[in-house]
Amino acid sequence: MQQQLINLSPDLKKLWDDRYELEVCGGHLLVHHIPYLNSSLEIKYGTFVCVLTLSTPTKAGKPKDHTMYFIGETPCDINGDALTAIINNSNQQQLTENILINHYFSSKPASGNYCDYYEKIRTYAEILSSQAKGIDPTVTPKTRTDVN
Repeated sequence: MQQQLINLSPDLKKLWDDRYELEVCGGHLLVHHIPYLNSSLEIKYGTFVCVLTLSTPTKAGKPKDHTMYFIGETPCDINGDALTAIINNSNQQQLTENILINHYFSSKPASGNYCDYYEKIRTYAEILSSQAKGIDPTVTPKTRTDVN
C-alpha cells in the first residue's frame, strides 16, 4: 500500500525519486534522515512527520496545513542558537502509538499553504540541512539507497 500511494501521488513520487527516505505510518508521512545541527554544532539526523491528507484511498491530496512535526533534538543554526524562526513549540507529544515527536514547526509560505508534499518537505529540509551544510557541505537529506 505504501509504495502504491507513493507511485500514484506525483509529489510523493518526486520525493521518492529524489531519494528522500519516506514512510507512511498511521495517517502520517515520515521523512527520515534529515540533517540538522544541535546546540553543540554536531550534525544529527531527525525525522519530519506531517499529517498525510488523501484525495483518494491511493493518492495523496494537498497538505492540510503548513506545519511540520519533528523527531530529534532542538535544531540550531550555525551559531548553535535554536531555530526559533520555525520552532512553534518543543513539547514531546505522542501522535500515535508509534510516533513520538519532539518539536512542532511552522514555516508558512507566502501563499499561505504548500501546494503539495514535495514543496513542503523540500522547504523544511532546506531550512534544517542548510545549517548542517555550514559544517559539512556534503550532508544531504536525500539518502535512500534502494534506488531502482
